[in-house]
Formats: sequence, C-alpha cells, structure tokens
Amino acid sequence: MSSLRDAPVAEAGLVTFVARDYEFSGPDRIPGGMTTVQLINRGHDLHQIQFIKLPASKTESDFITEITADPSRLPGWAQRRSGPNSVAPGEQAVATIKLEPGAYVLLCGIPDKHGRPHVLLGMLKPIRVEAPVTQQSPMPRSDLTLTQVDFGFELSPGKRTIHVFNQGSQAHEVVVVQLARGASVADFIDSFVPGVPVLPAGKPIGGLAGLEGGRDGFFQTDFAPGRYGLICFLPDMITRAPHFARGMMMDLTVQ
Repeated sequence: MSSLRDAPVAEAGLVTFVARDYEFSGPDRIPGGMTTVQLINRGHDLHQIQFIKLPASKTESDFITEITADPSRLPGWAQRRSGPNSVAPGEQAVATIKLEPGAYVLLCGIPDKHGRPHVLLGMLKPIRVEAPVTQQSPMPRSDLTLTQVDFGFELSPGKRTIHVFNQGSQAHEVVVVQLARGASVADFIDSFVPGVPVLPAGKPIGGLAGLEGGRDGFFQTDFAPGRYGLICFLPDMITRAPHFARGMMMDLTVQ
C-alpha cells in the first residue's frame, strides 16, 4: 500500500472525486467531520463511492484479501460510512456525511454486466481522514427526512436536500431512480441489468451509499415533477437476499 503521508489534503468540508471505468481519482487525505463529497462520473457505467472505515487492526490489504475471497459481502469488521450513490455516466451527485479520523478505503460495489462488483476491477482507493484543524462544518439544512428501517422507507414532505437516518439494525442504502412514464419501482427492479445505466423503466440519479444503523447523512437531488423510486439493494445479513425483496422499495410522486 502506498504511503499517504505526503499527499495533499482536500479543502475542509468539501472533497471531489472522479470516477472512471474502473478507478477513482481524488485526494489521498481529507479532513474529518461533516464532509460534503462530490462524485463526478466520467465513465460509461454507473458508479458510487462507498466510504469504508478500517478498524485500527486492519489494513487495505486485509480488506482486499477478504473482498476478493467473497465479493458478495463486506468483511464483518468493515464500517460503512456512506457516500454518493448510483451516479449515471456524465452526471454527478453530492452527499454530506460524518467522517471520523482514521484509515478508509473507497470502493464502488455496483456490478458490471457480468455481475462483478467494480471493486474487483480495481475501483478501490485508500485514503486517510485527518483530525479537522478548523471549526466543524454545520449539518446541512434539509428539506425532507428519509428514515430507513428494517425493511422500508418513511418519508416526510419536502424536496432537494434529503436527510437520511438509519434506524434499522442493518446497514442500508438508498438509490433514487427517475422512473419512465407509466413505470413503477417494481418495473425498474424487474428490468434491472447490471452494467446498463439507463433502462426502459428508468435510470438511477443518485442517493446515499451504505450507512450503518444509528448513523445519518445527507444527499442532494433536484426532483423535477414526475415519478421516482427509492430502493435498497444491500443484501440481508442472514438470507443474503437484497433488501428490496423484503419490501425496502418505494414509489414516490413529485408534483
């Protein structure tokens, strides 16, 4: 693993990463605290950033060894800290999350057309989160609150900046899908093909990557009037079935 000691540090409270097929570019060290993460997708596939905090006893090499041996699940010691989710080619998304100091890896867990998670194709980047040296950035003002439970979503009215709070016992994500006219979120799931960013039933437009229970984060989406879907694709800890199979999907109409 390369040393991050002399790498430049991103601006406090704001960091930008660029996704390509299949790699991330961006700073190697960032300040901790409430951090706004921008993901720009310059690839040809869907991409996300999942922040994974490593325990003090584990390294990037440990993570790579375990995820290579079983790419269907994260190591039990991996700590999800979320990030921008499901960004279509040529688009960008923003999420605001709280990051504690320590060693992290960034990964994209979205599968390619062969079903291989992008992390196995090299889409993993180690970073170090430093103790903040300036005053902590405040939490963003939200227009809408999205509460994650086992296994569903609860919404309060609003739009644009969404505050996500995971009240469940498992990690959850939210993928926002802009649905085609007449399509439902179930239609999108039925037609979903890995490695195809735009489907006849709709296209992903962002959201928030995996978030541990008891944690919260924010993401921004410019909702035009129309139909949308909210989906959690993460696998159940016991059955390994995706959470949407247990009801964690929702149709939403924006007037």
